[in-house]
Amino acid sequence: MVLITDSASSELRRILDYFGALPRQGVRLRVDEAGSLKMAIDVPHLGDAVIRHDKALLLIMDTALSASLARRELDFCLPEGDARTLTLRKPEFTLRHRPSDATAALARAQG
Repeated sequence: MVLITDSASSELRRILDYFGALPRQGVRLRVDEAGSLKMAIDVPHLGDAVIRHDKALLLIMDTALSASLARRELDFCLPEGDARTLTLRKPEFTLRHRPSDATAALARAQG
């Protein structure tokens, strides 16, 4: 199953709050006809994979998508840089390969 960073978790909660989602609703991650990932407020269906944070439903996806994202990490990135470049880039969700335990340990040792 996909790993969700603290930043992505916070943004998913903000989205759910903004749209007035009910406690049994979360953000459904799905693939559209063009192969792009899309998000929508929805409820889990039988067989769906769900991710919760502090018992609150955050993310919903079908089992096939969950399996394909097993080694991925969902993050929410704010633009970095000076004021001139901030207007050119929007905050966005990013899906990337999850670092392996060995890679993460090496990064911590070097950092």
